[in-house]
Amino acid sequence: MEIVKTITGKCRMCYACIRNCPVKAIKVIEGQARVVPELCIACGHCIQVCAQQAKLVEREIARVEQFLASGRTIACLAPSFVAEFHPAWPGQVVAALKQMGFVGVYEVAFGAHLVTLEYRRYLQEAGERQGLISTPCPAVVNLVSKYYPRLLPQLVPVVSPMIALGRYLKTKLGPDNRLVFIGPCVAKKGEAMDEEVAGAIDAVLTFPELKEMFAARHIDLSACGNLDFDSEPGYLGRLYPVGGGLLRSAGIDADILANQVMVVEGREDCLEFLKAVNEGKMVPRMVDMLFCKGCINGPMQENKFSSFRRRKIVAEFTRQGLEQAKPQSLNLEGLNLRREFHDKTVFFPRPSEADIRSILAELGKLTPEDELNCGACGYPSCREKAIAVYHGLAENRMCLPYLIAQLEKSNLHLRQELKVFQCQFGQLVGNSAAMQEVYRLIEKVAKTDATVLIRGESGTGKELVARAIHYNSRRSEAPFISINCAALPETLLESELFGHARGAFTGAVTAKKGLFEEAHEGTIFLDEIGDISPGLQSKLLRVLQEGEFLRVGETRPTRVNVRVLAATNRDLEKAVKEGAFRPELFYRLNVISIWLPPLRERRDDIPLLARHFLEKICRRLGKEVAGFTSEAMDALVRADWPGNVRELENVIERAVILTEGRKIELGDLPRQFRNLATGASGWAFTRGMSFKEAVTAYETNLILQALEESQWVQARAAEILGLKRSTLNEMIKRFKLRPASKGSTIK
Repeated sequence: MEIVKTITGKCRMCYACIRNCPVKAIKVIEGQARVVPELCIACGHCIQVCAQQAKLVEREIARVEQFLASGRTIACLAPSFVAEFHPAWPGQVVAALKQMGFVGVYEVAFGAHLVTLEYRRYLQEAGERQGLISTPCPAVVNLVSKYYPRLLPQLVPVVSPMIALGRYLKTKLGPDNRLVFIGPCVAKKGEAMDEEVAGAIDAVLTFPELKEMFAARHIDLSACGNLDFDSEPGYLGRLYPVGGGLLRSAGIDADILANQVMVVEGREDCLEFLKAVNEGKMVPRMVDMLFCKGCINGPMQENKFSSFRRRKIVAEFTRQGLEQAKPQSLNLEGLNLRREFHDKTVFFPRPSEADIRSILAELGKLTPEDELNCGACGYPSCREKAIAVYHGLAENRMCLPYLIAQLEKSNLHLRQELKVFQCQFGQLVGNSAAMQEVYRLIEKVAKTDATVLIRGESGTGKELVARAIHYNSRRSEAPFISINCAALPETLLESELFGHARGAFTGAVTAKKGLFEEAHEGTIFLDEIGDISPGLQSKLLRVLQEGEFLRVGETRPTRVNVRVLAATNRDLEKAVKEGAFRPELFYRLNVISIWLPPLRERRDDIPLLARHFLEKICRRLGKEVAGFTSEAMDALVRADWPGNVRELENVIERAVILTEGRKIELGDLPRQFRNLATGASGWAFTRGMSFKEAVTAYETNLILQALEESQWVQARAAEILGLKRSTLNEMIKRFKLRPASKGSTIK
């Protein structure tokens, strides 16, 4: 039976369940941590530690609802219920269960009392026998059966309180009664179906399942009456959910000095003790074991009380019961409270040393020093993880140091590719003479730390030039920080640039680093520098001259090593004459000036830019548009483009969204562009273009049309154009032409 399941898709590969599983009964399949039923001891720890709530316990609510609807059904409450439902009175829980439809409510503590009596008889039979392991805990039984089968003869062959009460009630009331155990234990679901004791209990509900049924019926415990149990008193059996409860009820003294009778509770102590006994290092006369530091700390116990308070609640309930009734003699003739235990081990072949080393080598662990044993994968050592991989329980990629190393390599590779791309002037596109001059200046100034003033109309790509300078410089590994100076008021801009101290102004609840500090060792790009106020101009001048500034609200200067790139679309010379811009700041900024021409002055770049934006936007929107009709491209090239490259990109994006064909047509462009192409014959346009620009644009479009007609097969396109293939290939490289469609390639 698969008691604990993984909700597919919710597992986030944190491996917390593997780290906390005492027997590593978790199998990782395609990144999902699944419980292996044959290996699982049903302790429930994986449920408690799963932050994603990806582990689900086998639910039996539907089965119990059928029982309640079809016949006599009796509830059997585990002794730990008083700690779970406190401050509700025990009698209120009884009343709520009867309101649900249970015809009787019995204390499993009475079953514990029966077990105590049976333990006394067995110990008399055993005499002076050593090494007995007593436990009412099915998780401990599973642990011994599956992982320490040599110790099976040492398990006291007495049933658990749940099974004892079930057999008692089936004998007394008849086998037709349906018995439902309710408690905090996951392992009880498996125990009820164990072939050795099957039939005693018909269904098992956890406390959360019971609360869900209460909620579905709108049952409020605090509003319920106070009813008595239908069972005989539980006596000292109510102590079973706390460590040593079984020994206390049986009158066995766990003498620390004699060290002959021991109480072992908690998964770590249970594992350590069983390992020691299995190796012959410890043989006490008797040990009482609970896997969860008592059932009051079971995995399905939901209240927020401390263990000490839970223990106190159970002890007080036991004391009250003993004051109300004293143990009476019982006629248990014909009631069998014994059982056998069977070997349930799963055999795994031991991998050879060569197999282990081969698996470790796949992760780059070639020497013992490479085995970090960090435990991130959930296994205590790299070798144990390798063994789990050999057995098919784990995946190699679970190794965190290996994944980090792979990510670092991948990141380095991507950074190198990005740098190569950025060193080719990034997103700057154009082959015109004006752009060739821009490229030449970028290559020269990038190698220096000189301040550069980038000038041009809005939308010409001034920030792209700044980024190209930065990523081709020796500062390329350091930050590139950009800010639009015109977008912020003076006071906020000063705080953004230079930072501020705590309490410098209203709302400055913490100190803040400015962008100059963020850009230390790198580059800061000040866009629209011509719009800053005179007061801020003087502070910026100090940074350029002295390499230091004052945070707002501070008196001690902060030094930085930053390269400054600035841009403006204003006439700064005119601003200097009018007194709106400080001349000394202008001269500090204008060490080297790069002028970006407006798009109307480099029309031969428009086809290249249009195709570049088309490919970029199609990739982002997931559309396939092969290119432009000649009329559409004609209109694009003839336009004046007051918004320059930025406006061109926006127009192309609009056209890609609106087009329904394989090519962008004239009708896909805004109305003002359609008018430009009226009466135009092909590419015979001259308005606003030089002869060289017109010829280049015509050649580009002619080659593109031939390539698209031939599906980018160069030999066929060369034949259409009447060119040699080598000549066509050279022109394709010169004009930087490439297919716009994702599925097309140059052939």
